[in-house]
Amino acid sequence: MAAPAKKAAGAKSPGKSTAKGRATPKSKAAPKGKVAPKGKASPRRKAKTGAGTASAKKRADKVKSAATGASGKREAPGGRRKLEQPLMAALRAEHKHMASIMELFKEQLAAIERGGLVDTHVVYEIMDYMISWPDRYHHPREDLVYGRVAELDANAGDNVDSLQREHDKMAADGRALLKTIEAWREGRASGAEVVKGGRNYVDALYRHMNTEETVVFPQVEQVLRTADWRDLADEDLLKPVSDPVFGGRVDREFRNMARKLRRGIRRSVERGTMAEWIGLEALMEALEVMSMAMDSCRNTTGEHLRAALDDSRDYLKENPVSGALRSAANNTRLGFALLGEMVEISRDALEDLSRVNQERKDRLRMMDRNLEPR
Repeated sequence: MAAPAKKAAGAKSPGKSTAKGRATPKSKAAPKGKVAPKGKASPRRKAKTGAGTASAKKRADKVKSAATGASGKREAPGGRRKLEQPLMAALRAEHKHMASIMELFKEQLAAIERGGLVDTHVVYEIMDYMISWPDRYHHPREDLVYGRVAELDANAGDNVDSLQREHDKMAADGRALLKTIEAWREGRASGAEVVKGGRNYVDALYRHMNTEETVVFPQVEQVLRTADWRDLADEDLLKPVSDPVFGGRVDREFRNMARKLRRGIRRSVERGTMAEWIGLEALMEALEVMSMAMDSCRNTTGEHLRAALDDSRDYLKENPVSGALRSAANNTRLGFALLGEMVEISRDALEDLSRVNQERKDRLRMMDRNLEPR
């Protein structure tokens, strides 16, 4: 693996923010017994070419073969599944947080579009949060991890470079969208501009996170070894930083958004509880329908059986010789009649079950309208 270039003279000191708002990781001494670069590379690491690429690929293949079991999943020695690294767990949790904020953003955009009541503070706080937390901390941390993967696995280079460019574009789009929101709040931009820019931003972020979750994160977990994670843990940029909304306390500038998020959680719990209750009521009604159908089948079968026995007894009393044939013919007639009545009972039961299910759906739709944010 070719060593990254030394830090140029006049470069910013470790931990300082760059022009784009990203921190440059601090340098650290090489561990004993290892030939390592004297300084850490910045988060922007691309796959090397030539001999460096070959050695990196060879090392990555060794890492993959040692860490991957027959199932293709990363495993510890002895066939046990390897525990998730804390940093990867944190990145996945942050994706869930961003997704919940984007759902709230989509609700606000829909309200703007239909001319409904909108809390402009919440709309502003959403984008203010996105450019002050994910763009400043989440994405640069991912870049640092991706850069290490690109050094070890040349095949990851294209994905890493593409995602890093997307991070830059989303940061620029987020800042532009925030300016549009500010102009909208001051009456200098239309709601349609906010809706269009907002939906484009939401769609791009979801596509980006989906690529990371399904393609890149599994690749990271396959390539990086314990020693790599230990080295990365020393980076200043990867030190834990409290989230201003989902951390221990909510920062004052995001209090309106946090309140809306909590209201959404309460609404979700309320809907789940009510939906469960409606479902239980529908189940009880369906069981009652089935019970009534079974009672009808049992009573109808009993009536036909008694009629068949009475008729057979009368036929045999009248004429023992011809009575058996008449009894068989009568039983066949009664059997077909019973079958017809059973079909009719089943059809009625299915119609009743369909009505019960339709009523359940109607009640759920009505509940959703009542719980819809205003």
